[in-house]
Amino acid sequence: MGTQPGAGSGGGSASTADGHNFQGIYAFSGGKTSDLATDPDVAGRSLVFYWAQLEPQRGQYRWDLIDQAMQPWAAAGKKVILRVSAAGWAKWDTAADSAHGTPAWVYDQGVKSVTEQDGAVMPEYWNPTFGKDMTTFLQAFAARYDGNAGLAAVDISIGVGGESKADSEKNPDLLSLWQTIGYTDELWWGYAQETIAAYTSVFRRTPLALMPDKTFIGGTDGYNEEKIVDYAVAKGIWLQDNGVVPGRALSAPWGQTPVIAEMRGATSDTGDNLADDLKAAVAEHPVFVLVFTSDITDANRDVLHQVATQVATGS
Repeated sequence: MGTQPGAGSGGGSASTADGHNFQGIYAFSGGKTSDLATDPDVAGRSLVFYWAQLEPQRGQYRWDLIDQAMQPWAAAGKKVILRVSAAGWAKWDTAADSAHGTPAWVYDQGVKSVTEQDGAVMPEYWNPTFGKDMTTFLQAFAARYDGNAGLAAVDISIGVGGESKADSEKNPDLLSLWQTIGYTDELWWGYAQETIAAYTSVFRRTPLALMPDKTFIGGTDGYNEEKIVDYAVAKGIWLQDNGVVPGRALSAPWGQTPVIAEMRGATSDTGDNLADDLKAAVAEHPVFVLVFTSDITDANRDVLHQVATQVATGS
């Protein structure tokens, strides 16, 4: 987007070591609040929705929810990243009922589910009915938003929270739970490829970003995060690192396509400090840095401004 601090679109952007343009700090988390839309050091926002919110009944779409959330950012000359997930932890977004990300009508057709320790219900993703219904949703989603001037990117949502793994809860019986509905790493890999194909077939103008997270829960030899990263990069898909922490470096093929760098957690939860987190994020040469809204404060203004001004100065 190239938004300069304190200005609308049309500013310059800094070219990273990989030739991709750094386009600023994006706010992440905190529901879909728009109070940072006029913050001069914030270039945009990540907006996370759940499928059940947007299609509560088959074919009845609540695009008004997305439009309303985007409007303040567009009015400020800024852009958003959209993500629509089919599952999430119960505590992530209680207002959106993240514990029930897949519409009830999908399950009514015989799609199985697992219920996690926190009560979150997660679908049998590889069920053909789930895949058919999700593909139909994505076609309508792209028809509405692909190429929208207010979009910076769309996240390819595969598993929990949109990341590439079926489940990320800290459950010691996680694998056995999923095996009750037939999970195997081979099935998951087939489903992941089909989902990537579903997104790339309908989003032709808006960049797509994949969010790798170990990907496979079964421990099968050869099935690991690198498998899906290699696959995505070969297709020219952006990668979103949702685990930026100090002292951690990404290896090739990361960086061969544009990278979105997201903090692993709010500093109040991780014990990190924002200066170190942003330094680690910038080291990934990202197009966007996603910062938790709770860290976008006056107390952190100097370090936020230092990173945000790189968009305008090219430093």
